Amino acid sequence: MLTRRIDRLALSPLGLGSLFYWFYWSFVAVYDPFLNVYLADDRGLSGFEIGILAAFGPLAALLLGPFLSAVADQRGWRLRLLQWALIGWIVALLLLRWPQSFWGFVPVMVMVAVFRSPTSPIGDGLIAEMAATRHLSYGAMRLWGSLGFAIVSILGGMAWQQLGYGPMFFVAAVTAVPCVLLITRLEEKPVQERQPSGSAWELLRDPGLLTLFTIAFLGGVSLISTFIFGGIFMAHLGGSRFYVGLMFGLSALAEVPIMLASDKIMRRLTPPGTMLLALVVIAASVYGYALSHSPNILLAAAILKGVGYGLFFVTIVHLINQRTPDAWKSTAQAIMGACFVGLAPLFTSALTGYIFDVWGGLVMFTITATFSVVGIALMVLALARRWLNPR
Repeated sequence: MLTRRIDRLALSPLGLGSLFYWFYWSFVAVYDPFLNVYLADDRGLSGFEIGILAAFGPLAALLLGPFLSAVADQRGWRLRLLQWALIGWIVALLLLRWPQSFWGFVPVMVMVAVFRSPTSPIGDGLIAEMAATRHLSYGAMRLWGSLGFAIVSILGGMAWQQLGYGPMFFVAAVTAVPCVLLITRLEEKPVQERQPSGSAWELLRDPGLLTLFTIAFLGGVSLISTFIFGGIFMAHLGGSRFYVGLMFGLSALAEVPIMLASDKIMRRLTPPGTMLLALVVIAASVYGYALSHSPNILLAAAILKGVGYGLFFVTIVHLINQRTPDAWKSTAQAIMGACFVGLAPLFTSALTGYIFDVWGGLVMFTITATFSVVGIALMVLALARRWLNPR
């Protein structure tokens, strides 16, 4: 019945992209902001163990995301692979309720990581391509994902404060179902129309793309540290489960107006100038995490981080899509994702978990914020060398 209702919806491309992002990030928001707190509080895992489990997702994003996206690009399987990956992710979520120990979580977290790895790059590539083809604002669609994440994470914090984390994974799985059904309505150019040719390695010959992939890694170290350990740090500062949800919700809510205004900002500052601004905001916000000594100050830092992330994500997707041939758009987005949510947390998650355990949030967030400062220096160099000028 739900499938028939989805098929009957007369959605515009703008509405379809917006609705896809709404459901995708809403179901992620049901469980993801609370997962590490659940592992620490309900299952008694240490920061180091949580860091190890958190590394599975980045490892899959690094090793599988670009490979699967390249295969999907070449064979015209993007919609099919996206749908099956989401179904596998749902099944893995239903299993997360049962493990009691670190070793029990290992195989289930591997499943989550494997099935999740191609979903964001393929989905982002499809919708960014649709936006470019139909002259739509990508940011105007992506902001609905941030809005859904904000609302659901706040409501989730309230719900799990009262109910505990028991029903969390089942609710997440149910919330993902409309997203799976909407995939059949997304647009995918035929392989012969996109004319795939050459090798994906040719993307790495462009100094502009190399700069963007490096920026994704450097910004990712700063941003991912706040996601992995932000909730635990909030709990250490005395914040309740509601505060954990509120922190992630307000951060995502701050992304909405900045994504809505992203096209105007990029026209005013140019996309490379906008990326430089985003990195400055990210660095300032993560230093704010480091200096937080109360839940309310951490909330303020999280809101500023949301502004930086919203500007960062829309701009980097725009720049990569602008510089990449149609045949390799999903692949290029997957390489960016591999650097952002793959290499960055893989490089730092276990190490930052150890630093967090031994020296606390002040030292850990100070170190990760400094990576964005390095990104700022790289962007200044790229602007001076004109590596990011339009092709």
